[in-house]
Amino acid sequence: AAEVLGKKQAIIALWHNRTFTPCYVYRYCIGSKIPMSMLTSASKDGALLSTVAEDYGMRTVRGSSNRRGVAGFRDMLRELKEGCCMCITPDGPKGPRYKSHAGVIRLASVSGLPILPMCIDVPRCWRISKAWDGFVIPIPFSRITVVAREPLYVPAELDETAQREYMEKLDAVLAYGR
Repeated sequence: AAEVLGKKQAIIALWHNRTFTPCYVYRYCIGSKIPMSMLTSASKDGALLSTVAEDYGMRTVRGSSNRRGVAGFRDMLRELKEGCCMCITPDGPKGPRYKSHAGVIRLASVSGLPILPMCIDVPRCWRISKAWDGFVIPIPFSRITVVAREPLYVPAELDETAQREYMEKLDAVLAYGR
């Protein structure tokens, strides 16, 4: 991922059930080369993920479509203006699984930054079946494949139809890592 991003900013998109992996990838593959901030929900689960992400050297923004939506969006824009990349799960915080919400598309449209879809394949894992997303926890010492896809550039002005089309494009590109 560091080679893909270089020193450039991007909005990194990955499925909600893969959020265990980016913290590790950030710390050991990207490190301090690129400041990274992760959007986490304003819930108790989000607080846990926020703590883990910060332990791995990432910054966090709290908010979601359900809670603190406007404030979270404003905070993400601030992080981007400060030079951070933003890591977002387009299908979070409550799904449906593998279906993007409009927030990531709007963020790319307003900020002018591309979305960098990160496909994460974890063939040997445990899944939390009671979670809406089937949360994935890699089995220790298993191999994980992380593939950065081509950046998705979103125009500044979007109507609702175009916004849905970009959501569908992102879903299709991220389909590899399911």
